Amino acid sequence: MKLHFQDEDLMNTFSLFSAEHIAKTYVFFDFETTGFYPLDTDRIIEIAMIKITNGSVVDKFETFINPLRLIPEQASEVNHITNEMVKDYSDFNKDICIKTLNFIQDSILVAHNSSFDLGFLAMELAKHGISFTSWRSIDTLKIAKSVFPAQKNKLKNLIDRYNIKQEGDLHRAMVDTEALVDVFFNLVDEEKIRNLSDDEIVAKFGYTGDIESLNKSIPQIVREAMENATVLKADYKTRDGKILKLNFIPVAPVWNSDKWYVYVNNVKTNKHFYIYCNRLSNVFIGE
Repeated sequence: MKLHFQDEDLMNTFSLFSAEHIAKTYVFFDFETTGFYPLDTDRIIEIAMIKITNGSVVDKFETFINPLRLIPEQASEVNHITNEMVKDYSDFNKDICIKTLNFIQDSILVAHNSSFDLGFLAMELAKHGISFTSWRSIDTLKIAKSVFPAQKNKLKNLIDRYNIKQEGDLHRAMVDTEALVDVFFNLVDEEKIRNLSDDEIVAKFGYTGDIESLNKSIPQIVREAMENATVLKADYKTRDGKILKLNFIPVAPVWNSDKWYVYVNNVKTNKHFYIYCNRLSNVFIGE
């Protein structure tokens, strides 16, 4: 079975086994970025999202983002996005945050290597004090590795494997996202996957921003300080074993690579950075 995104009625293309998946609402998305590290200085430079409900495209959202920093040549060589192309666009501001969250709402999120994209989104939202939680995501890379073990499973490999029609250059956000729609619905129609419910697929091949894991990772005193913009003082152990005396205000949680971090504001320097709560000790409310 070869499904193509251009088909008007996806329901009629599918086996009865996978019809359940067509009936759900998904947001397929892809971000192009300046690099690989959202917890460092890398930023999103292009967004593309496609919302599909009952097998039909109901909305799209696409925009460049000004990263407020230079795009490295290595990144431009991959995604063909230049500093000139993004210079007249806004940064990932509060308006973009709201548009993105309104677009997502309660949909199931789908991306290829979704932990990468979700980490960038969580960090951008945290910079505006927005807690990105209670989401569910499916990672098509994880599914592909299960269905096609010991094979190459980059998006391009799956496009070729399923003989998917492609218009435009890969590594541009909307082109990748349109291809991803085809890839996902072909993957969930594979015999190994088709009998799984969406909940089972998320549990086995996805990630969740669930409150329970957040509460386990971030101490109550930090969560409460986050809600009330309270100053905290604490000892923080760096990777090289040094102990820093922190005086900070927790701003928002940040999910990255299946771990929860906290985006904070250093009271003394007014600089923002992230911390990993497992390295905190002697935490108490400051002045």
